[in-house]
Amino acid sequence: MKVIWGMLFFVLSVQLHGQGLLQNLKKAASDQAKSLATKENLDKAGSAIMKDLEKARAEFDSADFDYAILLSDNAGLFDVKEKGEGMAKATSMLSLGSSYYKNTELTDEERARWNRESGELAYGMRKFGLAEKKFEAAKAAYEQGGLTEDLGYLKTIANQGLLYGTMGRFTQAEGYTAEALELRKTKFGDNNPGVAASLNNYGVLHYNLGRYNESEKDIAAALEILKKNGLQSAMPYAITLNNQSMLFQAIGRYNEAEKILQEAIAVAEKLQSSKSPNHLKFLSNLALLYQQMGKYPEAEAIYLSMEKRLGKNNPAYASMLNNQAALYLMMNKEDKVEDLLKRSAAIYKSNFGEDNPAYAKSISDLGNFYRYKTRYADAEPLLDKTLAIREQAFGKNHPLYVQSQEDLAILYWKKNVPDKAYNTYREVMDKSLTFINQYFPPMSEAEKTKYWDVLSPRFQRFYNFAVEASAGNKNILQDLYNYQIATKALLLNSTNKVKQSILASKDAQLIKDYVSWVDQKERLARLYAYSKAELKEQKINLDSIEQAANAMEKKLSERSKDFSQGYAAAKISSSQIKNLLTETEAVVEIIRLQSFDQKFTNDSKYIALVLTKASDVPNMIVLDNGQQLDTRYSKFYRNAVQQKIADEYSYDQYWARIEPALQGKKIIYVSPDGVYNQLNLNTLKKPGADYVINRYDLTILGNSKDLIALKAKKATAPKKNATLLGFPDYGGTGIAALPGTKVEIDGVAKVLKASAYQVNQLTQKTATEANLKAVKAPMVLHIATHGYFLKDVDQQGSAFGVQLENANDNPLLRSGLMLAGAANTVNGNAMPNLQSNDNGILTAYEAMNLNLEGTNLIVLSACETGLGDVKAGEGVYGLQRAFQVAGADALIMSLWKVDDAATQQLMTSFYTNWIKLGNKQKAFKQAQLQLMAKYKEPYYWGAFVMLGQ
Repeated sequence: MKVIWGMLFFVLSVQLHGQGLLQNLKKAASDQAKSLATKENLDKAGSAIMKDLEKARAEFDSADFDYAILLSDNAGLFDVKEKGEGMAKATSMLSLGSSYYKNTELTDEERARWNRESGELAYGMRKFGLAEKKFEAAKAAYEQGGLTEDLGYLKTIANQGLLYGTMGRFTQAEGYTAEALELRKTKFGDNNPGVAASLNNYGVLHYNLGRYNESEKDIAAALEILKKNGLQSAMPYAITLNNQSMLFQAIGRYNEAEKILQEAIAVAEKLQSSKSPNHLKFLSNLALLYQQMGKYPEAEAIYLSMEKRLGKNNPAYASMLNNQAALYLMMNKEDKVEDLLKRSAAIYKSNFGEDNPAYAKSISDLGNFYRYKTRYADAEPLLDKTLAIREQAFGKNHPLYVQSQEDLAILYWKKNVPDKAYNTYREVMDKSLTFINQYFPPMSEAEKTKYWDVLSPRFQRFYNFAVEASAGNKNILQDLYNYQIATKALLLNSTNKVKQSILASKDAQLIKDYVSWVDQKERLARLYAYSKAELKEQKINLDSIEQAANAMEKKLSERSKDFSQGYAAAKISSSQIKNLLTETEAVVEIIRLQSFDQKFTNDSKYIALVLTKASDVPNMIVLDNGQQLDTRYSKFYRNAVQQKIADEYSYDQYWARIEPALQGKKIIYVSPDGVYNQLNLNTLKKPGADYVINRYDLTILGNSKDLIALKAKKATAPKKNATLLGFPDYGGTGIAALPGTKVEIDGVAKVLKASAYQVNQLTQKTATEANLKAVKAPMVLHIATHGYFLKDVDQQGSAFGVQLENANDNPLLRSGLMLAGAANTVNGNAMPNLQSNDNGILTAYEAMNLNLEGTNLIVLSACETGLGDVKAGEGVYGLQRAFQVAGADALIMSLWKVDDAATQQLMTSFYTNWIKLGNKQKAFKQAQLQLMAKYKEPYYWGAFVMLGQ
């Protein structure tokens, strides 16, 4: 089941003055009970109230600021001093105070202050309608008395912003919040804690409006002001940290969110009891975060510890019930889910009514649960109601509204109403592309990756729907194709776009800052050689350095004007691509698809969308044994190649079902996904017939829309310069020397020099990491040495100069090339060096920073340089991705361990053919065929593949 366990915006009120008011009202109520509410007692109570207010006013006006807070679902009041626990019993006292003031002549200032204080008390009791009236009356009284410079007027404006935010009336909330921020800046200056309060509130509001980039800036600015004022140990700082954590949670940055929330909890625990109601609200957020991180036992333990400490009609309790239901669904304890969600919805309804986003969240989850259980008649009214509430509260372009649209689209799909599902889903997908364009520009690559992890399952669900629905509506295949090419290799393309935009900007400062950021990454590469203990001993905070580099990358992205104009939702369609094809050409776009029933399953399939010039819509071929293709048949293919045995199965599994759609075609552009990135399709042999290489001319693309740039590319005179690196002196016996690479480099150099190339050869002791990093965008970069990729790094210690605890989640630190002096590093004898990265190992992480923009061809003539972590829709994270980011137009790499003699012949033939033909793709294929004449098995001639052209 797909359930979005979102977060809504609610309020924390810092009430430094409210206890005195409450005590006096309680006293007045006691007097009323004793004396039957005589006029004299009312006068006495009122006088006491006024004296108390006068006494508290100075402190209240200067130091009381309200902080909005992001809670998992929690609409309760968050009271910093926990002075409001008796508010639910204060209704009669508020009424009593109102009676007093009706019978007393007050100045405008007194009336304004009374109404403001009464509104805050009503707000604390969740009497939002009454609070709204009191705040409006207070505002009117301040304005009528010409008291708009009074600090209480500013306070009233801020209160109204918080109130409307709590009520889900975000348009009104934004107006008041913006006004309060400007008033505070004017009155207090930009660095006053009051400004931090308003910035925090604006950050929460922007979060709720789906404007995540603005929210992140607001919250960061609030934290900075609080730090400048030395308030890192104060509750407002903890609250703002909490809000930052919840924002990061919403966009998939879970690890950051956890660290920040733990810091917030640590600050709060020093100020309040760990058993306090306020503390439970922080814990509820932490439990939800653990839920989303897959830490189910930790989440459940928190929920169970909270059950007895929350009031049964408390929104905090409703929040816990809602999230607990989600957890039990994930833990396959489905029998407990429905009752929890019903109880949660009932509490929200009684507290806020049926038009509040909190109630919408609860009935949305219940509706999705019913859909998951195929109780469609029960699900539909709840999901319809949710959509209506969210439209009223957020508008039609908010992520939560779009999520509700998708919920209904899935319901229509499963109810077998495909036309209604399709029309709804098209809106959802178009808006999702808009979200990418909207949120990506200021994000670093790491942040984009995490946000895409949150959003990409929606595309996978739509693709599943499209596969099923296309039987009755072939036009859906066009959408399937168009959404795929809009998002495939999205992260790689965005990274390249930023880099290209910066380098082409002619903005000296921007380029300088970019170079500085690259230097920061180089420093990080050095630090990854140290263990956590060693870093601690040297007092180096790796996390803070990573955060600084990340922040700088964000600023670079934001300042890259061309990139900020958007790229992902560009209206490129199948018709544009098919119009570029000749009668003998075809495009094959491959999609790895995780199967979705009522929820995602462990099964997968592959979809091949074949486009030809005659296509009205793409031709779809479904390979429904995706899990076997990823595992069993993939292993068989590699074993057959490496053991040089006949392969009678791989062709049937990976190509035979696609081939009928390619009849009459000779030139095939293939955009692979998943396991297809780890195959050389040319090596597949039809039983009783020939290899694919003899039947088609294959060109491998990262995304089939790359064909547009490929076809538009004009022939230009090459720069005719090349850097050739090979036969490094590894400096020890731990790494086998590769004398064959010297023969290879010499042979390539001879061919290029004969064609008037300027050739820079780096061999033996000059084949160093430092020399390679100094290379600047030659036309050809050819590297012949050992390569590696580490698949499993669960163990501790160091490998290839990187601490494995740092490399565990980063495949770019687990793949690389061995250069001069690598033996000491590989053997563990080289000490990490903070001054130099020249340890003989070029990791893929470092290779990303090479200056190769404009390099026409990069050849990685080493073992398994095409391997890495395969990410569906994004390609291979390893050396392949690193050199693409570094700037390669085309890349030749290997998929398995290569034979020295065969590689030497292949490379020499390739360069000879390229100079003769002027076409890399044709030259590479011809070199493979020439090698096949000598070595029949694919092991020899099929190890290398070319990406791009």
